[in-house]
Amino acid sequence: MIEIKKVKEVENQALKEIEKAKKEAEWILAKAREKGRKNRENILKEAEKKANEIIKKAEKEAEEKAKKVEEEGKKEAEILKEKIKDKIEKVAEDMLVKILR
Repeated sequence: MIEIKKVKEVENQALKEIEKAKKEAEWILAKAREKGRKNRENILKEAEKKANEIIKKAEKEAEEKAKKVEEEGKKEAEILKEKIKDKIEKVAEDMLVKILR
């Protein structure tokens, strides 16, 4: 009888230790999940930061290219304007010469 009582006590102690270990494991899992969530949030924040940097850089490059194209367009427009002006002056001179003859 004493042995049965002793076995029961050992069994109860083992159940208590199992329950304690289970609670500790649940706590460890909860902490791991929390750490994983925080790491995930940090990774997402960092990725968003890098994406924004890339977007800003691309926008700046696009703006610089647009300015360059605009400047080139202005130069070409000025060249065309001068060519047309020269042609108009030439036509006007030719017409004046014809009229004066």
